[in-house]
Amino acid sequence: MGEYPEDREQVTDAYWLQAKEKIAARWESIGFQLFRRGVWLRHRPVRPEELMQAHRAQLRALGTTFQ
Repeated sequence: MGEYPEDREQVTDAYWLQAKEKIAARWESIGFQLFRRGVWLRHRPVRPEELMQAHRAQLRALGTTFQ
């Protein structure tokens, strides 16, 4: 998925769905949960430090896979 087309008519439903999925994945990865109708709320028990530790562990695991 590249840049948003200048002509809005060129945006397909598949493009729109893919963009929404990528945005949702990013929000979830930083501790937010979908509430309803496009409203995202931060999951309070999850602290940013915990998320960073989890991401670092994922990166370490990925790094050992490719060595």
